[in-house]
Amino acid sequence: MKKLGGINIMKKLLSPSLALVMSLTLTACGNNNDSIEISEKVPSDDTSQQEPAGYDRELVEFPENYNKGVNYTTVNRGNVREELYTSREAIEAVQNGQPIPDGTVITLEIYRDEELDEIFVMEKRTGWGNQTPKGTPRNGDWQYQEFNADRSLDYDEDIGRCFSCHANEERDDFVNTLDEMKSFELENFTGSKGSSTDPQIASIPTEHWNVRTVDDNLKNQYGILPGNSLLENEEKAGIIQKVLLTIHFNQET
Repeated sequence: MKKLGGINIMKKLLSPSLALVMSLTLTACGNNNDSIEISEKVPSDDTSQQEPAGYDRELVEFPENYNKGVNYTTVNRGNVREELYTSREAIEAVQNGQPIPDGTVITLEIYRDEELDEIFVMEKRTGWGNQTPKGTPRNGDWQYQEFNADRSLDYDEDIGRCFSCHANEERDDFVNTLDEMKSFELENFTGSKGSSTDPQIASIPTEHWNVRTVDDNLKNQYGILPGNSLLENEEKAGIIQKVLLTIHFNQET
């Protein structure tokens, strides 16, 4: 009986000790978890294993020469008119059943009552999907940007709306106007609005044209000497170019 009593006494002595050890162990685990959470929130000096530190609002830059690309469709909604531009390479890829190429930029001019109001830009680059803002759907590798009419970045625009809107077009690589890209007739493309007129003029066959000097009424306008002689070679080409340019700019205005 004494022996049993000794065992009981030992149990009583060990129980608090075990409880203390378990308590210390659990506390240590809890502290480890806290330190993990903190390490995820506070950047360390080693950035090699870190995830992207938030969304870069200036990731998509303004495409300076976008209007030299293909103006592949126009969308009208009441007093709003939208002009969409992209590269010839993007159009060709879509029409050949290929994915939209890496580096593609689609630019949308938004006019309200015929005044340029804002410019929307979407750009696709490998790995950019990892830069998607927290809480917004990932649209492949597309990122979006909104600019004012003066091409300055519109920091007040909620870019999250762009992700939500295009997320519904996953089947079309998140592009709302993919069908328009497919149906655009590239063979008729000679240049977009605002692009150089030289290629268009150079493509006009003029070899069979006869050019003569004219009277005083027109010589000052085109810089031609009066007379009836035929002009050839560079002089002829220069006169034709001046006339075609005059016709072109009169049509534009």
